[in-house]
Amino acid sequence: MKNSLRKSVFVVLASSLLACSCFAADDDPGDPNIFSHKDKDGNPKVKEKKTPKQLVSSSVKASETPIPRVWIGLTGSYTPLNLIKANTVGLTNSNSDSTSAKSAQGLAGGGLTVNARVLHNYWISIGAIYRYNGYDWNYALNPLTDGNFDTFTERSRARMIDFPLLVKYSGRKYNISKRTFYELGAVYRDVLSRKTTTNWADFNSTSLGPIPPGLPLPSGGAYPSPIVAYKPHTFGAVAGVGLAAKDDFGIIVSPEVRYTRWMGDTFSNDVLHSQKNQLEITVSFGF
Repeated sequence: MKNSLRKSVFVVLASSLLACSCFAADDDPGDPNIFSHKDKDGNPKVKEKKTPKQLVSSSVKASETPIPRVWIGLTGSYTPLNLIKANTVGLTNSNSDSTSAKSAQGLAGGGLTVNARVLHNYWISIGAIYRYNGYDWNYALNPLTDGNFDTFTERSRARMIDFPLLVKYSGRKYNISKRTFYELGAVYRDVLSRKTTTNWADFNSTSLGPIPPGLPLPSGGAYPSPIVAYKPHTFGAVAGVGLAAKDDFGIIVSPEVRYTRWMGDTFSNDVLHSQKNQLEITVSFGF
């Protein structure tokens, strides 16, 4: 099921990229200063190009030329909010056993972006952003009720890629500048791999090795394995604003602010779950 869905998403992204290449709008509408004429014998001739006075003594800067109809770039991503919300204080059950968790940092990511203009004021953007994140889960027994100080820890790290597919509007209407744009779209998150390790320690913090699956707990029940369930794929909705401009070296610079509402949890437990309201700042450099 996972491989089938992943293949379907890749097909959709590839089809969108192919459509962008086929239907991207042309940047060169033609030079109005060049006209075709016919002489008295009926032979075509070309009128000499008129050069604006301000361009006679100086060359055109790269920043003044239009952004290409298709451009590719590198993207850096930063999420001010942790991708996993964890309860570091912890919860206590009826036997006074405590459960807590903390999230790994993983606030930065990076990847690629492809942008193509499909209409005069509309662009299609396809990206791939790599992320690395995870959590540490801890379960501590209460010696008064359980008779020991044993603690159980699960440490998990995941590598995942977000694939945003966005439509950008860069028209003059509703925009504060010719360089700004609004964007809407969807994103697909695919968990490439997950590495999980466990540890069982006694009251002296001496490690007793990995936690055996189904280990009976003094408080009743058994150690669940894995403790934190996860979904290998998740979808979300994206909205954002940004700007795109060229510097004097011809490099396209495009900072953006995006908000993503995830439709499900990549990780979920009683003391931790994935951040459903994701705020993201990205900066892309392209050509």
